[in-house]
Amino acid sequence: MKQSPLLEFESSAFAVVAGEDDATNAGLFGKALAEWLAGELRVAGIAAGGVIAEDFGWCVPVSVPPHRLHVACASSEDAPDQWRVFAFAEGGLVARLLGRDTSAESLGALFIAVRRCLESHPEVRGLHEEPA
Repeated sequence: MKQSPLLEFESSAFAVVAGEDDATNAGLFGKALAEWLAGELRVAGIAAGGVIAEDFGWCVPVSVPPHRLHVACASSEDAPDQWRVFAFAEGGLVARLLGRDTSAESLGALFIAVRRCLESHPEVRGLHEEPA
């Protein structure tokens, strides 16, 4: 799995719904953030699917054939208005073995689009990047 850098920020714009962490690990939220981000990516021309729950938070599948990309969204354990977002690419073992893996380029473009979406939101504060 290839992963983008981690984006961390604060925002009270993404309401936590009681019980949403029943579908993830206890105390991990981010459904509203993932739904908003999926909509923003679609507006930007990126084929984002419906959000899905994972044990690590909420995930937005993104179609960039032949790659399977995702954007992971999760709350911080420290405070309810602190968030973490990163993009990742799944699979590609055969392409990597054959030297034809182009997922890094697709992942990089998705990361830039995600960062732009977050930068454009008026209630996102303190956006910063941490290495993967």
